[in-house]
Amino acid sequence: MDCDHSKLNGAVFGMHDWPDSLRGQAAMYRKLAEQTDDPFVKNELLELASVCEEVADNIEDHLTCESAGPNAFG
Repeated sequence: MDCDHSKLNGAVFGMHDWPDSLRGQAAMYRKLAEQTDDPFVKNELLELASVCEEVADNIEDHLTCESAGPNAFG
């Protein structure tokens, strides 16, 4: 099935909101990690928080590159 890529922009999916949402998830995981006594669970929650932060940063970097316009490579 073909996909009309012109419709896949930040306005349609709210891509600009994703970093904030992911950071909210990261904060929730960190809060849960503080509340648990199980070291394994604590570590897993902190890892999830780290992944959320990293993905949020990557999305922001990607959006910043798009808004900057063409570069030397394109």
